[in-house]
Amino acid sequence: MMKVKGLAALIALAVAAGPAVAQDVPKVMNMGTHGVGSLIYAMGIGIGKVVGANLDVQVHVQPGAGPTQWLPQTASGETQLGLLNNYDAYHGRHATGGYEKALQNKGAPILLLTSGTRNWLGPLVSGDSGIKTCADMKGKRIVVRYTGSAGVSAQGEAVVANCGLNPKDFRAVPVAGGPDKGVQAIMDGIADVSGSGAVGMGIVAELDARKGARFVSLDPSPAAWERFRKHFPATPRKVEPGPGRVGVKEPVTLAEYPFYLVAAEKLSDEAAYRIVKVLWEKNADLFPLHARLKAWVKEGYVDEDATIPYHPGAVKFYKEVGAWSPKMDAVQKKLLGR
Repeated sequence: MMKVKGLAALIALAVAAGPAVAQDVPKVMNMGTHGVGSLIYAMGIGIGKVVGANLDVQVHVQPGAGPTQWLPQTASGETQLGLLNNYDAYHGRHATGGYEKALQNKGAPILLLTSGTRNWLGPLVSGDSGIKTCADMKGKRIVVRYTGSAGVSAQGEAVVANCGLNPKDFRAVPVAGGPDKGVQAIMDGIADVSGSGAVGMGIVAELDARKGARFVSLDPSPAAWERFRKHFPATPRKVEPGPGRVGVKEPVTLAEYPFYLVAAEKLSDEAAYRIVKVLWEKNADLFPLHARLKAWVKEGYVDEDATIPYHPGAVKFYKEVGAWSPKMDAVQKKLLGR
């Protein structure tokens, strides 16, 4: 009888303490991004703010060199979340495409939470450079190697390939870090072109204030885009001048591809579910936080062209709200089988 009463007491205490769900959501989560001044860092600040405020957790956005720095930390448990592009996600998960050394040939254990803003990328120059077309880039100093991200380096290679430039046609400049360092190299006078300039990067506004900033149009022809896609998966997008588009002086063709919010596989299904639920239900809260977060819309969270599988907790939520189609089951199965 005493054993029964004791068991009842334990059950009563457990009920009084509430569900164990909260214990499955870390009170502190680290989010890996590119460096301060990059678009990924700025968007990470906004996403971390919305998630933290609505889940009553602390999201520490940690700027750094890029995925080569934080992807290994998803296995050790130091980093729970991260922002990166579709190339870095795929090759980071599989330790290919330039990530072999950083990940010691062991794929980073990351899964997709949401596909987000489609980035617009192209060659960036200073306003006083005299460079206005791809042809003007010949013989110039171009940043094509970024040590912080194999994906950003691939973008630099894709840009010069699109412009029809061979290695002997320009002087390659390497930088230590992510895309923000390419813009810094222009401001420091050690490069003429950043091969990976993104619309909305904070540091582009700094370049514009100092020397002027200009995005150079990529070649929109099918042959040029075939050359681009041999290095990086993106599609051409005509971008018009407008608010938040510093450096877009006239209509230009840029490369478009998605950013991803990813989680370490170790993150619980409950935590992944609740993070996605917050971003879905509070989606509009992101919009005032950065011009490019206005494009982080829930209609794009589930992406049939995803390069890595979704976290089971995210899948559960998307199925509940009817955003996960039968086709996505096939996509997920294929991605998990890679």
